[in-house]
Amino acid sequence: MHRFRGPLIRAAFVLSALAAAPAAHAGVVFTFSKSFADATIPLNGSTALTFNIQRLGPGGANNINFTDPLPAGLVVSTPNGLAGDCGVGSAVTAVAGSGSIALAGGTLAAGANCSFSVNVTGTTAGAKNNTTSVLNSSSGSAAAATATLTVLPGAGGTTAVPTLSEWALILLGAALGASALRRVRKG
Repeated sequence: MHRFRGPLIRAAFVLSALAAAPAAHAGVVFTFSKSFADATIPLNGSTALTFNIQRLGPGGANNINFTDPLPAGLVVSTPNGLAGDCGVGSAVTAVAGSGSIALAGGTLAAGANCSFSVNVTGTTAGAKNNTTSVLNSSSGSAAAATATLTVLPGAGGTTAVPTLSEWALILLGAALGASALRRVRKG
C-alpha cells in the first residue's frame, strides 16, 4: 500500500491547485479588443479604429474606462468620425489631431456589449503597433487590447499617367502615316 501513497499526495495537490485557479481570474470580467478597418492605408490616409467591450461577469459594471495612446505617426482624424458609445453617461474623448483616445464612465449590464469607433490618420509610414491601457471598471478589469496598422509610404491614391503633348501626338500620327505609306508603295 505504500507504493500508492506518493501518487495520491500528488493528485491531492493538483486538485487543490485546480480548485484555487478560478479565484486567480475572478477580476477578469470583460473581453476587450480593438481592430483597424483596414490592414494598410496610404500615407495621410484614414481608417476606422473600433473598440469592442463585452461584460462577462455577473451583474452590471460601471465606470468602465481605458486610454489608448496612439503610436507616433498616427493621430485622430479631422473630423474624428466618432460613432457609438458604451452606455448612458459614457464619454469618449477623441480630439481631432491628437494622439490619444479614451473612454470614461462606460456602463454595461451582465452579458451586454458595446463598441465605438474613431477615424485615425497615418502621418508617417511604417507599422503602427497600437496598445491600450488595461480596461478598468468598478467591478473588474481586462487586459490591454492591441492592433497593428501599416501606413504605406508615398501619397497614395492615383498615380499620374504620362500623356503625350499635342505636338508629340501630331508627330506620332505623321510617323504612323509615313510608315503606312511606305508599306503601300512596297506592296
